[in-house]
Amino acid sequence: MMLVDRGAPCRTGRRPNRRVAMSLDDERGLSAYLDEIAAGTPAPGGGSVAAVVGALAAALGEMVANLTLGREKYVAAEDALRPARDRLSALRGALQEAAAADETAYQSYRDASSLPRGSDAEKTARAAAMQRALIAATDVPLGVARAARDVAEFLEIVAREGTPHMRSDAALGAILAAAALRGALLNVRGNAALLQDRERAAACLADADSLEKDGRAAAERAYRVATGAPAASGFR
Repeated sequence: MMLVDRGAPCRTGRRPNRRVAMSLDDERGLSAYLDEIAAGTPAPGGGSVAAVVGALAAALGEMVANLTLGREKYVAAEDALRPARDRLSALRGALQEAAAADETAYQSYRDASSLPRGSDAEKTARAAAMQRALIAATDVPLGVARAARDVAEFLEIVAREGTPHMRSDAALGAILAAAALRGALLNVRGNAALLQDRERAAACLADADSLEKDGRAAAERAYRVATGAPAASGFR
């Protein structure tokens, strides 16, 4: 979620222990998660949702790979497909963690913005705490964008090497990876605009531009491989 009094940041590495559960019998099920998004509260919001969408893209790639691996007909694809499947599994886990990290980042910013501001010293301390939280917060969607780009790259392998009977699922994975990428970058750019450290902000924006270019190209390649669409067609 974008901070316009809510934040998200570059290179901190802090992660919560919790993941967003994506099945109804987990600690926090899908239905409960959707209810929380729909409620009149700012979190979980778009940042968390972008990460979950990226995790779904990875899961679709894993599914296609798992329905191909071990079948004699596709034995020649195993050397390429198995490591792609394993990387997609790792990315799915990282994206689930990022969904929870986005919520944590927002709460940290909200806590900082609630600090007292009666005296000049308190105002200074509050402003510094908000910037620290904002810096910590811009890293989360950048990590989501990186993971979404990587998911798209591995989906291209899955679309090429996996069973052709599941190519529509690989194509949908590519669409979701692109959506996760674009959603995360909306937050990166919005939150970077609030950073007082303009050198850091510029670095975040440069990363965002690079990720958008590479990630969208990877997602379109995966989609074209899966659907047989011509190079100029894009997502259709």
